[in-house]
Amino acid sequence: MEDWSKDITHSYLEQETTGRNKNTQPDEQLPVNSKGSMHQKSNELVNEATYESTELPEQRSRNLQLVSPHPDDETAYCTAGKSNIMDHRNDLHCECTNPCQVTSDLSKEETIALLLKELNILKASNKKLQEKLSKEDKEHRKLKLKLELQEKATEAQIAEKTAALVEEVYLAQKERDEAILSRLQLANEERDEAIARAKHMEMSLKLLENINPEENDMTLQELLNRINNADTGVAIQKNGAIIVDRIYKTKECKKRITAEEMDAVIEERDAALSQCKRLEQELHHLKEQKQTSANNMRHLTAENNQERALKAKLLAMQQARETAVQQYKKLEEEIQTLRVYYSLHKSLSQEESLKDQFNLTLSTYEEALKNRENIVSITQQQNEELATQLQQALTDRANMELELQRAVEASRTANDKIQNLSLRFLFVCGPWTLSPAPLGGHGKPELNLTSIISQMLSSIAEAASMSFR
Repeated sequence: MEDWSKDITHSYLEQETTGRNKNTQPDEQLPVNSKGSMHQKSNELVNEATYESTELPEQRSRNLQLVSPHPDDETAYCTAGKSNIMDHRNDLHCECTNPCQVTSDLSKEETIALLLKELNILKASNKKLQEKLSKEDKEHRKLKLKLELQEKATEAQIAEKTAALVEEVYLAQKERDEAILSRLQLANEERDEAIARAKHMEMSLKLLENINPEENDMTLQELLNRINNADTGVAIQKNGAIIVDRIYKTKECKKRITAEEMDAVIEERDAALSQCKRLEQELHHLKEQKQTSANNMRHLTAENNQERALKAKLLAMQQARETAVQQYKKLEEEIQTLRVYYSLHKSLSQEESLKDQFNLTLSTYEEALKNRENIVSITQQQNEELATQLQQALTDRANMELELQRAVEASRTANDKIQNLSLRFLFVCGPWTLSPAPLGGHGKPELNLTSIISQMLSSIAEAASMSFR
């Protein structure tokens, strides 16, 4: 800071010297030999020095009020200022000593005293400025700490907000999964109900057809045969009453089945309407969730994906609603068609139904007679064929029995012959044939009874087989 104040004084002195040089330029043009001009110059220099000594403190105090915002650059600037001030002082000293050394000594003492005072003043101001700088440094550090704390607080708030948003997203996903599971359960329940209704409709249709139409036809045929074979009017009335009762029961059954079908269709319509209302409520709920999630998820990157998912859900819900509306319309059309059929069925007369039933019974009776005749003819042909086959089998059996008897007799005769021949052979050969065949004198084997008997038996068997053939 002292160097900086010296630099300011140096700049002021330079300005004064430039003005003084301007004032001294016309004097330099005068001849140097004149003593009066030299004396005047010395007087002017003394006056200027006194003038500088009087004006320097005020101007320096004014110049000291200008504080540089960059304290780091002051050191280099002050060092350069010191050298300039010393050079300027040396120049002034040289200029003053040349005209008059006595006046210069006095001015030096005065200037030194003034400069010492200025230095003291500058030191005090420098201390004040240092205190201000220390205070500003402390304030700067405090501001930095405050900013860091604020940044940390904002980061913590952002983290809390993100955690809250993540929790909201997780809860929304949970609600979505639960809604999907509930929808799947409802769809499965509706499917089971539809299957049960279809089974009920099939059972009702089977009841309408009475499961076995042949038995009903047979009963009607029997009733008609009774009417045809009846001799008295009472029997005819009884059979007619039974037929009328049968027709009335069939009509009641048809009415009951149609009423059940109408009730089932109405229930399906009500279920479709309730489903439409429920889907609308879910759609409204999803819209509200979408709005809340959009407000909460503006600063997150997953907002676009969630919006797309919600849009897809909305489209799916709209499609489901459209399908439900179409089903509702189809059910209404089916109800109308059933009503038309029911009215047409009622409009048909009872006589036409009776005529149709009578014609059907007659046609079935005729077809049954034709089928019976055909079956009888076929059975007769089959019986004749079986009789011929039995006769052929009996003849074959008799022939086989005769052949067996012949073969048994031939085998008996052959056995008798074999026994006789074996006895004769034993009688002719004697007991020596029973011993084993020893070798003769010349090394040839003698005859053996067992080999001879085996040859004889084989020849007899061949003769017997030839005789059988």
